[in-house]
Amino acid sequence: MKLCVVLSLLILTGSLLFAGCIGFEGSQSNPKTKEAFSLDSGYISEEYAYSPSPDVKKAPSSSYGGEMPLEQSLHEQKIIRTANIQLEVKNVTYSTGEVQEIAKKFDGLVQSSSVQATSKNRYSGTVTIRIPAEHFDLAISEISAIGIILSSSVNAEDVTEEYVDLQAQRDALSYQLDQYNRLLTKGQNVSEILEVQKEIERVQVELDRIVGRMKYLDNRISLSTITVGLSEPAQLETPGGYSFPSVISEGIAGFVTTIVWLFIAILTILPLVLVGGAGYVLYKRWKIGKTE
Repeated sequence: MKLCVVLSLLILTGSLLFAGCIGFEGSQSNPKTKEAFSLDSGYISEEYAYSPSPDVKKAPSSSYGGEMPLEQSLHEQKIIRTANIQLEVKNVTYSTGEVQEIAKKFDGLVQSSSVQATSKNRYSGTVTIRIPAEHFDLAISEISAIGIILSSSVNAEDVTEEYVDLQAQRDALSYQLDQYNRLLTKGQNVSEILEVQKEIERVQVELDRIVGRMKYLDNRISLSTITVGLSEPAQLETPGGYSFPSVISEGIAGFVTTIVWLFIAILTILPLVLVGGAGYVLYKRWKIGKTE
């Protein structure tokens, strides 16, 4: 009886050892596949199909649907502010310098400046400056005091939604790029490496485009644009005293004009005079011949 119990225990122990060996070999049967594709990045096949794992926290975005997170609702608004002011000033050149000094005063910059002469020795000019957004209202107030306001307009463009969407796309692409780079180090053959490199280039180009757009918006948001148009008032013409040179020049001009008009009149009347004289001579001869 004891012998039967011992034999049973030996058979059971052998069976467990055999099953453990088989399980161990099964778990190690394809080390290449496990090493290359068991990342938590969601790449589940050799075609590198991207499927983010459920526990990955997505960046908030208002255009991807769903409820807007509290963090996004409290997100700082992104506003692009611009202004266009038309002023009438006594001296355009001097006032252009004043606008440029206001830009420097508020740590801004002059984007463009031009002055041109118009009719009757009048000047006009345009100055475009970029001012830090926090000084926008103060800068407009000081610029408006330079002259008489002919027109003024202020525009505020809210780009918060676009900016948040760009942030979400940037974060998603950065995550993809990181996972592709991790997968690239696990590549086992040339075809796998080339395929991953192709995807890396595609994601990098799209990421650069989005980052570039975000930098452009950041610049427009942080530095507001103010365009100032300057013009001088129309000069009133008052009659003044006559000078001897001006009298002579005007007299000569009048004399020449009169001679020209007389010459034109003579040339116009001369054919009529000649025709009339010839007719009169013929009439006289005819009358004398009839009398005889």
